[in-house]
Amino acid sequence: MSSRCLYILLSLTILAGCGAGEDKVSNQDNDAADPVRTETVRGPVSLSVEVAPGVVRLSDEPTLTLTIKASPGVQITKPPFGASVGEFLIRDYHEPPPAVEVKDEVTRLIYKLEPTRAGTLTIAPIAVRFKDNRPNGDGEEYVVESEVLQVEVNTIVGEAAPSLEDLKPSLGPVELPSTGPSAWVWGITALVSGAIAGLVWWLRRRRRRAQLEPPLTAQQLARIELDQIIRQRLSEADVKEFYVEVTGVVRRYIERSTGIRAPEQTTEEFLHEILSKTVFSDDEQRRLQQFLESADLVKFAGYQPAREDMDSSIERAREFTQRDSSQTEETVE
Repeated sequence: MSSRCLYILLSLTILAGCGAGEDKVSNQDNDAADPVRTETVRGPVSLSVEVAPGVVRLSDEPTLTLTIKASPGVQITKPPFGASVGEFLIRDYHEPPPAVEVKDEVTRLIYKLEPTRAGTLTIAPIAVRFKDNRPNGDGEEYVVESEVLQVEVNTIVGEAAPSLEDLKPSLGPVELPSTGPSAWVWGITALVSGAIAGLVWWLRRRRRRAQLEPPLTAQQLARIELDQIIRQRLSEADVKEFYVEVTGVVRRYIERSTGIRAPEQTTEEFLHEILSKTVFSDDEQRRLQQFLESADLVKFAGYQPAREDMDSSIERAREFTQRDSSQTEETVE
């Protein structure tokens, strides 16, 4: 065989190997982009839950899509959602108009999620209630429930993160020359000693100042936070973020003054605990419920409030957090 034929054969072998490597990388990318999905059927109702992509980074915002298919005459009750789904926070919500596929009525609920940590995150089963009002139905209420979904969340660093296995073993002791300390060694020693002394003086001064200044109360902190929202003009820049911040001020005020972990609960859970502990009067509970539910319409249902509604929300938050200024409340450091 001539040298020219050998060269051509070697080139074709190298190109074939490169092509196989590219196909392998492409398949891996497709596997990572595939959504995780579960589908459950009960009688005339089909419920599918899908998260796309199935493998995300901690900085990504995956999409959760609920698809409910029901036969004509079946009454569907949409599942309620708070500020989170499992270990994901809800950042946006969208509900397209209902559609008809074949003979089924199709409802889709689309949520933009934010992972709270890296690792395997779980989305608990989601339940949908329905009543069979078809001519041949029994009119009873049933529940169709999805299966548990697990989504892999990776950090941005990924496989490039350093490993302890890459560290080299330590070397043995090295004998230093037995010479006396030079002038620069004494200079560095004096500089470090002066820095330590200055740090100790600053810490003592800060501690004395903290002891002299009384800590801010929950009312004072809420007033400062509301004033900051007004100065930033969030109501003009981002209406949804404006209501997130305003309700956050009220929830933090309640946590500081009552000990209820309000920022970590959904609106429904929080109101249930308020009613069970009776920390507020009936009128205050009613006004607080109206305030939080009105804000949820903007944050999760896409409601667009008028300007006077946003101004009223600030005043209602201020009125609630500054209630009964003579009341002794817990101070916050």
